[in-house]
Amino acid sequence: MKASAPTVIAIAALLGLAVNLHSQGILPKSPVERLREIKAKNDEQIEKQKADLLKLDEMDKAAEQLRFFSKRS
Repeated sequence: MKASAPTVIAIAALLGLAVNLHSQGILPKSPVERLREIKAKNDEQIEKQKADLLKLDEMDKAAEQLRFFSKRS
């Protein structure tokens, strides 16, 4: 019985530390917060895609002009 007492005390101490460490950790986010983050990332991605599309349109117009002028010459 005396040999198991230190083991029980050690286990209790470890569990106490684990509870304290967990309480200081990052709190899990709610589903609504996660959705807001995802929406913000999606909005950023959409803005990048819009900018890329504008660049592609400008490049297409420039290529069309080059084709037109090359046919004229």
